[in-house]
Amino acid sequence: MSAATINPSTVDLTAQVVAASPKFGHDVGESAGKRGFAPLKVVKLQVLAAMLLSLMWVCFKSGVAGLSALVGGAICFVPALLFALRLRRARRQNQHEQYLVAFLFGEAIKVFLSIVLFAVVAMKWSAVDWLALLTTYIVVLQAYVFGLLLVRD
Repeated sequence: MSAATINPSTVDLTAQVVAASPKFGHDVGESAGKRGFAPLKVVKLQVLAAMLLSLMWVCFKSGVAGLSALVGGAICFVPALLFALRLRRARRQNQHEQYLVAFLFGEAIKVFLSIVLFAVVAMKWSAVDWLALLTTYIVVLQAYVFGLLLVRD
């Protein structure tokens, strides 16, 4: 049944739309692996941003600042990577309820893990350059937001 043959006078339009679709719901299922998964692409952008900023800090300030910047970026992109992998796994299961649970739980884990990583750095690394670490963290965090606008699934 093509879209041109849908009869609007029929009571069950939903069934006609589903029947007219060649593969209803394909955007949630198997085609995701063919095109890639947008959150993982955004994490790649985050890693790239962290590496570039780290290099800039090394060039303009010091090696410690560069390493601090890289750690700040990692505090942002490591939880985001775990979040994206969790979403991809839930997406492949093709269950919308599970995807919502994975999203909410994954977001909570991402925030908690970021806090823990900041605490570990504060307790274990006395020579950290906080300006480099926090600046890079904020820029990489924004790369996630802008990356979602740029990267299409």
